[in-house]
Amino acid sequence: MSGLTGCVRQKYGILYPEFSNVLVYGMTILQVTLAVREPDAAHRLLVSRVDGGDVTRLVSVGKMNLGEAGGKARLTWPVVPDVLRQYQDFGGRQLAVAANNDWPFFAIEILQDGRRVAASGIDVEIINALANRLNFTYRVMSPPDGQWGWVHPNGTVTGMIGLLARREAHVAICEITITGSRETVVDFTAPYFMEYATLVSRAPALKNRTFAVFSPFSPQVWLCIALITAVLGPVASVVARLRALYDGVAPRRDTNDFSFNVFRNLVIQGNRIPVLYLPSRFIFIFWYLFCFYVYALYSGTLTAVLAVPAFEKPIDALTDLQKAISEGFTLGVMADSSLEYIFKEAESGIYKEVWGLFNHRDPSRSFVNHPDRGFAKLTQEKFVFVNSQLNSELRVSQRGRQNFHIGRQSFFPQAYGIACFSGAPFLDKFNQLVARLVEGGLVNHWKEEVVVLAAAAAPLHNDPKRRPSAISLKHLQAAFLVLVLGAALGVPALVGELLVSRCCRWWQDGDPLTSR
Repeated sequence: MSGLTGCVRQKYGILYPEFSNVLVYGMTILQVTLAVREPDAAHRLLVSRVDGGDVTRLVSVGKMNLGEAGGKARLTWPVVPDVLRQYQDFGGRQLAVAANNDWPFFAIEILQDGRRVAASGIDVEIINALANRLNFTYRVMSPPDGQWGWVHPNGTVTGMIGLLARREAHVAICEITITGSRETVVDFTAPYFMEYATLVSRAPALKNRTFAVFSPFSPQVWLCIALITAVLGPVASVVARLRALYDGVAPRRDTNDFSFNVFRNLVIQGNRIPVLYLPSRFIFIFWYLFCFYVYALYSGTLTAVLAVPAFEKPIDALTDLQKAISEGFTLGVMADSSLEYIFKEAESGIYKEVWGLFNHRDPSRSFVNHPDRGFAKLTQEKFVFVNSQLNSELRVSQRGRQNFHIGRQSFFPQAYGIACFSGAPFLDKFNQLVARLVEGGLVNHWKEEVVVLAAAAAPLHNDPKRRPSAISLKHLQAAFLVLVLGAALGVPALVGELLVSRCCRWWQDGDPLTSR
């Protein structure tokens, strides 16, 4: 007690130098209460108060006569104030507000003298509303590591949460997710904003058109067409021969060309073979109808494939990440954020599987310290970024919507709250006002304002890749590929025929050197 009394004397002796005997009557986190002996044997009760200049001073609240039975007190002000009433007016005090430069929630402007000031954003509107209502000012400070913060197993606390845990700041507001781990070292107000997480990746590229000529049909359809074409020629030839033998006449020589003409029918080049017998006519009539149907479907689908742009399959859900990683993508997330720890702390399920997809050998590739860094990587490499929904939508609008793809399936609903240092006496008052802002629709109104501003500032674009266009050489590369394949097959066929012909002459003449 003597040590504590000495500390109080050292702190408050300048304010009350005439009192030599100071008794520490009580001390709490909220205030210091002193009983100072006066000449009439009574004690004046003093309690600590913080004035508008953020200076702690002792204020007299009444007297107490310790000599009387029971120690009667005559108080002009309560010794222990009503917290809600006390913090209805901060008296112009200045609070330290921790925040990162994170538009659309809290945009920070750095002045020439190095001071950080709040510029715009949803959270800026909220803290300004609280400051106006409760009569306080604030200065903005950012954590040295630029992170949102987490409580690590070794006891260290990083980011904005660390500033509060060490009482270097009074309040932190900047899209901070309320989590159980963070609530062990700081206090949160009631949630003022709810949203989901999503996956952001680069816009799907146009599909390669090299094999577009084969795209109208699946491999099974191509196989069936090839088999039926190869089979129908011999079948038609056998039917014609059997019918001719039945009539007792020699089969026509052109029945040997049925296979070639069946193929001509398939590619709509006509057929000059006269079909004399009724069975053959039935076969070819229905073959013509089949060929017409196949050709119509093929030509119509191929036109659509070439004229209408086709894109690679986008990354829409967590279940798509495994394939994306196998195709060379890197999965990324904000370091020391709630989104990182939902995967890191998962013990089973899809979140646990996703955690294994991050690049743990080179963490700098997967874990970034700011959303801007994540979106920069999206344009520089094959990257998938796990980020909050609204933040992603607005950042994508700023950078050109046509350059990015936001996954259609969201996950992990998260609530944002104002973080205060543990035991903050003004927490209940903040809770009251935050509830009024939410119930009055002001938070949603400020969100809509930010969305409108982002849409107005978004660059105008008209991406020609996403609308039908004229057929170009790029579209017809598959057709030229077919010609190249034909030439590639024709050359060895020519060499083979020459060799076979030479061998036949050698067999007939016995001297390949003199054969012509």
